[in-house]
Amino acid sequence: MPATRRWAHAVLLAGLTWTFGTGCAAPRDATIVRELPAVDWLAARVDELAKVDLLRGAPPLAQARLGSLDTELRVWIRTPARRALVELRSGADGVTGEMWVFWSAPSQEEDDGMFAEYRDWIDCVDRRSGHGLGMCRPKPRQPVDWTMVEAKLKPAWKLPDQAKFAPPGEIDGQLMIVERRDGSRGEVVHWDIAVPLTSEPGRKESAMAEEIWEALWDTLSLAEPPT
Repeated sequence: MPATRRWAHAVLLAGLTWTFGTGCAAPRDATIVRELPAVDWLAARVDELAKVDLLRGAPPLAQARLGSLDTELRVWIRTPARRALVELRSGADGVTGEMWVFWSAPSQEEDDGMFAEYRDWIDCVDRRSGHGLGMCRPKPRQPVDWTMVEAKLKPAWKLPDQAKFAPPGEIDGQLMIVERRDGSRGEVVHWDIAVPLTSEPGRKESAMAEEIWEALWDTLSLAEPPT
């Protein structure tokens, strides 16, 4: 098999072990299929997301306590200026969700500066800092209809990894990472929205990724100040 095909079909089956020094072994509650290509910058982004989960007090996807019929979806988006997460959980009690925005914070001064910059964009509460990051929770102007958000993000459950159609770029200009789990099995895929695919195979899936991307920004806009 040619090298360009080997990385595209590389699949890592792993019970997630992101503990970041918590001193406890990660229970292997679920198998997570990562179809991400072995690229250094992408590995660094996945590491960043794990630190965000640690800072917000959320377990890694494989450790999330889900019932047999429950699902969980985490969609991360990252541009040079903005980074955000929208998380949805669906189960017997209906659909719940939350939003977070985050930034690099290697020093207190930079943390304060980025927090002020984010507050110019979005109403944000529950500020947290640690692990070289800062983050806060967007405060929507009115209660979010998470069932509607779930409907808009439904394509995220079928989105394959971009590496199936094209090699990843050298940098992540507009990166989206989707983590999804249904019962005891989950997947992690990525797309670089800045480089859409315009021919088959992959054109339809690229359009699907852009649809998810726009739905995420629409959800975050619920916390933007009125104009």
